[in-house]
Amino acid sequence: MDVFQINQQDDRPIELTVKNYEYKTRKTDPFYVEVNKVMKYYAVCPACKNPIIIVNLYVDKTLDENKNKMPVHAKHCKYDVTNLAEYSQEAYDVCPLGNPSKFGGSSKHRSKNRSNEIVGLIKNYPVVLYNEIRRITCIDFTEKTFSAMINTFIKAEGYYYKYINKYNLPYGFLNMQKSIRIYKNKLYYSPFKSEMIKSINNSEFFQYKDYIITPKLKDGFYEIELYLANHKIDSEYEIETIDLIIIEKSNGKTNEVFNKTVKIDIEKYINAVDKHRRINGITEAIKLVD
Repeated sequence: MDVFQINQQDDRPIELTVKNYEYKTRKTDPFYVEVNKVMKYYAVCPACKNPIIIVNLYVDKTLDENKNKMPVHAKHCKYDVTNLAEYSQEAYDVCPLGNPSKFGGSSKHRSKNRSNEIVGLIKNYPVVLYNEIRRITCIDFTEKTFSAMINTFIKAEGYYYKYINKYNLPYGFLNMQKSIRIYKNKLYYSPFKSEMIKSINNSEFFQYKDYIITPKLKDGFYEIELYLANHKIDSEYEIETIDLIIIEKSNGKTNEVFNKTVKIDIEKYINAVDKHRRINGITEAIKLVD
C-alpha cells in the first residue's frame, strides 16, 4: 500500500513518500531499526494498527519479474515490532487496506457502527464526496445526478457491503451505480482531462464542444454513459485499481469511447473529510445575534 501512520491512535492515512516518511518518523527508533546489519523501515497501518514494513524506501533498483523498477510501498508484517506495534491476526483479517474485499461482491456485514460511519460520512460531508467523485471521474456531475446517486446507494444498502469502507467510499459509491448518463455534462479537473477530451472528440457520435459533451449531429438519438468496472487487487504491493469506462450508444450500436485504469487513492478522501471537520470546528464558537 502507499500510505502509513506512526500513531496507533490516529487512523488518518499519510501518503507514503520518502519526504513524508522521514519527516514524520524523524529517522528514529522504532521506525528505523537495524536487523542483521540491514536497516529496516517500519510504520503502522492506519486501519488495523498492525506494523507495516516500508519496501524500497531508498533503493529503486529492485526489479519485479518483468524487470520493472518496484516503487516504494508498504506491506503488513506478521510479527511484533518492538516499541511500535503488536501484530494481530484478527485485526489483519478485517483490514480494509491490507486485506481488501473485491468490488462487486454481495457479501454484507451487519455492524451498526460500521454502517453508521459510512452513512454519517455521506450525510455530514456530502460536498467532500461530491468533489471526490467528480475528481475521480473527471465529470462535473449535476446536483440532480448526485442526489440520484445517493438515493441509489442508500436504497441498495451500500453501507452494509463489506468491500466499502471509509477509505474507499467514493470509489465504492461510484461502483454501486449503474451506468451514469453524462450527456451534456461538463468536465471536471483531472490529470487525464485532455486525454478524455481527445477520446470523446475521436468518438463516432460525440464531441466536447463549448465545454459540454454533445452529439456531433443534431438528428438522431444518442447516449453517452460512464461506469466503473474491473476492480483489481495487487497483493504484492497492497494497492487497488479500477477501470473508468465511457461508452456511447446509437441505434443499437455501442462503442467504447474511453477506458482508463485508475489507482484507488485511499488517502485523499478521508483526509479531506478530516480537514472539513477541522475547518467547521473553527466557527463552532461563533454565536448568532438574537
